[in-house]
Amino acid sequence: MHTSHQRARSRAAGFALIEIVVAFSALLVVLLGFSRMLLSSRMASATSHEATLAKEAARSLVEQLMALDAASAYARYNASTADDPGGGVSAPGANFEVRGLSALDSDADGMPGRILFPESGAGVLSESVSLPQYGWPLAMNGDGDTDDADVSADFTLLPVVVRVEYRTAGGPGLIEFKTVVGAP
Repeated sequence: MHTSHQRARSRAAGFALIEIVVAFSALLVVLLGFSRMLLSSRMASATSHEATLAKEAARSLVEQLMALDAASAYARYNASTADDPGGGVSAPGANFEVRGLSALDSDADGMPGRILFPESGAGVLSESVSLPQYGWPLAMNGDGDTDDADVSADFTLLPVVVRVEYRTAGGPGLIEFKTVVGAP
């Protein structure tokens, strides 16, 4: 026979078990939230680091371009090897690597960096290339007119976009710097 004292003890043990299950459930919810916050923080830190690498690489290249006159900058950094200053394949070209970053899967050369010029074809600078987001068209030969003529041999201003497109854990990243080489 159970006495009232034994029944009270049995009920108390049942409540203690329920209290323990509720406490562990609450603790689990708190720990899951904390781990999610840590993971998000780590991803944000990695994304910020990758963006910093891209910005520094692009900024460095802009500084290298600005140290040259417009004709030399174009000859060194365009896609054509025919006008390389040292002959052959002696110039860096239009594509560049960025240490610590991976190119997008769709990038054929595997290098995340690219230098863009207003070209209407391979090695043909054109004032009529229309990309308003870059401030193009632009009169590159100083005559104030943006015509269809090839100004590859006759320009004093060279609009340039230095672009870094890279792969991150959260998706693609993009950094662009725009400048004009040879500008007074």
